[in-house]
Amino acid sequence: MRLRSTMSTLLLGGLLLGTLSAPASTFAAAYTVQPSDSLWSIATRFNTTIAELKATNGLQSDMLLDGQQLQVPSPSYQTTYSVKAGDTMWMIANRLGVPLNKLLAANTQLANPNNIWPGLTINVPKKPTAHLNGVFPLKKGTYSPFSNTFADTRTWSADGSTVRSHEGVDIMAPEGTPIYNAMSGTVVQAGWLELGGWRLTIRVDDSKEFYYAHMSRYAPGIVKGSVVTAGQLIGYAGSTGYGPEGTSGMFDSHLHFGIYTRSPYTAIDPFLNLKWWELG
Repeated sequence: MRLRSTMSTLLLGGLLLGTLSAPASTFAAAYTVQPSDSLWSIATRFNTTIAELKATNGLQSDMLLDGQQLQVPSPSYQTTYSVKAGDTMWMIANRLGVPLNKLLAANTQLANPNNIWPGLTINVPKKPTAHLNGVFPLKKGTYSPFSNTFADTRTWSADGSTVRSHEGVDIMAPEGTPIYNAMSGTVVQAGWLELGGWRLTIRVDDSKEFYYAHMSRYAPGIVKGSVVTAGQLIGYAGSTGYGPEGTSGMFDSHLHFGIYTRSPYTAIDPFLNLKWWELG
């Protein structure tokens, strides 16, 4: 067997090697580690998080063995429902308070959503607590599958000594990929930030601000004070930041998306919103 680390300089911080006996946990599937796998790639494939994979399997380390058996936890952004006699997708959507289009989008594994039967398990997306009508900031087909990187360890700092918690979710996309505004609001911050590169902060209501970072450039007319609408082009994905103005290429191109409460100014996990919006 070959021992490998799943760490990357962009996404993961170092942790000590070791394993513990796995705690009891609900899991969606058993998975055998393949030679090219990492915790990040497995988490992304199964729509879970690195932290949840490690907790479910009692892993103290980011190291994996080829052929290792892992229990994969159910995704944090959805639950399941067992179809009852007489159910239709429309009836289930209404009963559970989920828009039909989102319920259908969460169940693309169904060959024919009009043909369901008692005992069939379907996915039910979880609702965010706010901002349900947002727009996913990247168009379908322009970005890679993503997992929840909120609260992951980040180690870059100007003096090389700071370890911090990641305050958003990273969505990998080629440089120049168009980025669209998730909800109507006003641009309250624009310009260079050492950690975020070319970034925008958009106030969407009295209590929340959305944050877009590492852009390669802004869309024409997007400046501090701009009033922007949901779905409006605001910029393009890139790899700017981690240095003085103009620094780029310190990591792979992506969009960093964050949500902040204004009082106190605190980062909150945006993953559930992103997964909800991604359903259309």
